[in-house]
Amino acid sequence: MSDNREYRSQRFAQLVGLELKGEFAKHSISQTKVAEILGHSKGGYSKWINAKPSMPLEAFLNTCELIEADPKAVIDASYKRLLDELGTPDEYCERGVRAADDLADRIAAHPEDYDVAANTDQNKEFEAETPRD
Repeated sequence: MSDNREYRSQRFAQLVGLELKGEFAKHSISQTKVAEILGHSKGGYSKWINAKPSMPLEAFLNTCELIEADPKAVIDASYKRLLDELGTPDEYCERGVRAADDLADRIAAHPEDYDVAANTDQNKEFEAETPRD
């Protein structure tokens, strides 16, 4: 998976967790209580809510049904926030490509500003095409 897609998916999982936290508050139930009722450890459930790692779909559905939140509304609100933050997938990827192209152009124009050992060290796998004296 590309870094851009990985970041987008990770951010989406975080936003889902934030939406669920809002639902907990709206329904006056604690995250700890939800974890307990669903049979999950407090720590493990907290990691899911914070997307470290992402919450499994089964746990997401069980959470929504327990607190009487509409799973589709949670997902839709999370995706809207993702689009507001990062734009559409094409826009986000295009920004990433432009940023990478810009960096490559800057390095080509001023290689002296980006001198790293990997470009000149004989023991490294990659060697600059024009070694320095």
